[in-house]
Amino acid sequence: MDAALDDVAFLANSENRVAVFELLVEAPRSRNKINEQVDASRVTIARILDELEAREWIRRSGQEYRATPLGTWVYDEFSGLVAEIAAEQRLRGPLQHFPSDLLTFDVRCLRDAEILCPDGSDATAIVRRIVEFHRSGDRIRGVARTVAPVFIENQRELTVQGDTSLELVITPDILDTIRGHPPSMRRFRDMVEAETTSWFVHEDIPISVGIVDGAVGMNLTDEDGVLKGGLLTDDDTVHSWAVDLFESCREQARPVDPDAITA
Repeated sequence: MDAALDDVAFLANSENRVAVFELLVEAPRSRNKINEQVDASRVTIARILDELEAREWIRRSGQEYRATPLGTWVYDEFSGLVAEIAAEQRLRGPLQHFPSDLLTFDVRCLRDAEILCPDGSDATAIVRRIVEFHRSGDRIRGVARTVAPVFIENQRELTVQGDTSLELVITPDILDTIRGHPPSMRRFRDMVEAETTSWFVHEDIPISVGIVDGAVGMNLTDEDGVLKGGLLTDDDTVHSWAVDLFESCREQARPVDPDAITA
């Protein structure tokens, strides 16, 4: 194990080694060509070539160096590990706000997810991207524990004025918030009465999740309900997880009473 870790460290501790190795995996090259393409001294390049050759990862043939089958194998696995670590680093921050008991799918399913991050210079950037996501399909399903007037306005436009179908499970707090904002209340009542929408209330919604056709969006909030970011993905496993969460909440929810929403 120590010897294997030593070889991993040999590559991981030097960008120049990786750069030289990558060039030779791509195609055979002379030392002069490598010197032209890697920003390192000739002495450093010569030492790296000797070290790679000593490990049987490259072989010299005439004036050219080329990767051996063993070297290609090692480089492919090493670059794959680097890519996985890079994906994990992207997700490390956002997943701090993902309820751990809900993470029942393989977290690697999120490796290609679009990450929505707060922008200090544009506080509405995440909200606009969520609105854009909601407008990207014909069917919206989901569970929500937070609301904003712009979401209500957008959903009314899509459903009452458009032909998007919507099924949403919300918390009682959202209903109270809507009642306290007359413009949102009027738009919400229009949607509750529309044939294209179905609204339900459930007290225990752990995370806001939207399902737009085959894609999933997740709003990530802190303990105070402040939006900290989001994730968008079209991964099939995550989609199945989101549908199960939505259906579970809907089964335990009660329909919104139109009469309870005063105009």
